Amino acid sequence: METGSSEKVSLSHYKIHTDIVIDAPPDVVWSALTDTPNYKDWAAFLVGIHGEIKDGSTITVDFQLDSSKEKLTTLDHTISVVQGTEFFWAEKGPGGIRDNHHFCVEPLEGGKTRFLQSDEIMGGITFLMGGRLAKIYVEGYQAFNRGLKAEAERRAQST
Repeated sequence: METGSSEKVSLSHYKIHTDIVIDAPPDVVWSALTDTPNYKDWAAFLVGIHGEIKDGSTITVDFQLDSSKEKLTTLDHTISVVQGTEFFWAEKGPGGIRDNHHFCVEPLEGGKTRFLQSDEIMGGITFLMGGRLAKIYVEGYQAFNRGLKAEAERRAQST
């Protein structure tokens, strides 16, 4: 099961929410999610994270907003991490847009996991591009979530 939506809060504020149920235990999902060197093998949209997923660390994130083009958007973020459960960043990016990007792993019954990826974009040029960006983000995050699901389920089957 997979969901994705965006909500226009105001002219310069959008909320994005996606989630997917993964047939693998939370520790396997977390392991795949934080195994950033292997993103190149399965991740879409968020095609790379360079640096350690550790509370307070600085990471460099590569986004590919349009998969038909080779152009990457690269941003540095300081992340907050709750080990085994969630990580997020909240910083200003291009065009003065602030973002609150959140990744969360939740245990479900039967050894399954719900993976949630959400974001808020606000300020800067959001009033000009917010609707378009929200649509791109929902689609991109859902593609990333499906890739994570396939990778985590593959890892769970091989253990």
